[in-house]
Amino acid sequence: MKKDASKLMTEEKFWTIIEESDRGRKLKECLTLLSEEELFGFRYWWEYFCKLSYKQELWAVAYVVLGGCSDDGFDYFRFWLIAQGREVFYNALENADTLCDVFSELEDPEGEDYPEQEDLDYAVQTVLGERTGDGDYFYAAAEDYSLPGYADGIEIEWEEDNEESIRKVCPRTFDKWWGNDVF
Repeated sequence: MKKDASKLMTEEKFWTIIEESDRGRKLKECLTLLSEEELFGFRYWWEYFCKLSYKQELWAVAYVVLGGCSDDGFDYFRFWLIAQGREVFYNALENADTLCDVFSELEDPEGEDYPEQEDLDYAVQTVLGERTGDGDYFYAAAEDYSLPGYADGIEIEWEEDNEESIRKVCPRTFDKWWGNDVF
């Protein structure tokens, strides 16, 4: 019987770790203090929020700000979004256009603050691999835990070749960031 990973860490604890990670910059260091069960609890919430943020409005914002956004790029954008913390994350779920202001406040938009952070998704795997000396340990151990998995399938209401359709989804972000070379 698989362990219910959602019960191994509270949502509150997850967001506390995210806050302590300095927008993901110190995520690995924060996770090294956790037990294996807590790591899988963290991973549960990570996948849960990745799935929850699989929304066409957020993809439109990422597309505008990044000057295009592939499937993988949208995953990396959502990893970055989670690392921004609870308030930014939930505000963006409610209204993706709230990210317009977040992008303006980034300290290092071409470096550590770039709104795609692929490495964050591997933090738990890295910690467990370093702890056990087995880079694949996470995948074998994950069989013992129930995790939500990532979302697939999304209905996109905007078209890449139709600027006005994108603008309808995220007007503030579009007006400020369309064609901007910051990212």
